[in-house]
Amino acid sequence: MFSPTENLRSVTIPKENWSVVLYGGIFTTTDLIPIVFRQKTDYKESFIGTVGVTRPLDYRIRWFDFLWEANVTKHFGEMKHWETNAFYIVKINRIFDSPVSLSLGEGMSLASENPRLENKAKGYYLESGLQKDAIESRALLNYMMVEVSTYLPFERKTEIFLRVHHRSGIFGLYCPPDPNCGSNFISYGLRTAF
Repeated sequence: MFSPTENLRSVTIPKENWSVVLYGGIFTTTDLIPIVFRQKTDYKESFIGTVGVTRPLDYRIRWFDFLWEANVTKHFGEMKHWETNAFYIVKINRIFDSPVSLSLGEGMSLASENPRLENKAKGYYLESGLQKDAIESRALLNYMMVEVSTYLPFERKTEIFLRVHHRSGIFGLYCPPDPNCGSNFISYGLRTAF
């Protein structure tokens, strides 16, 4: 007998559809590449608290899983504004059957105002030296995140992670190219399915 739902079996629905994401972080004046590859950071008294949702997309390529995330961030300390981010994520999940995963996210970031620490006037600064050209940022920038996470041993649906929360002008696409605008926050948090 013919069934109208017979051809729907090829569509896969993720077992864990939605996850809640919570994390906090601290501002660093260091660029993204030195943070990721040299773990060098120079911190400032500016912090973020973020809440968001993540959902897996219904496809994968080899060992890459694809997800999307949307979050809302509140800034504390030297900056007080709000920020929203929406982005896609590619994730290498449970590398070599370990609990460790690596993720890279790419999307958009909108701040409620031009973030003060993303701008810098010409002059000499004790912490960083001579600033030859002014840095001029924007409220709307590119969003990127780099993350390493691990699943908790007693709970297969919950991960803890270290994330670089990165806003960027993409070398002149969103703001003047030299010097480039943006910000980085070294963040720690958790993600759990519901």
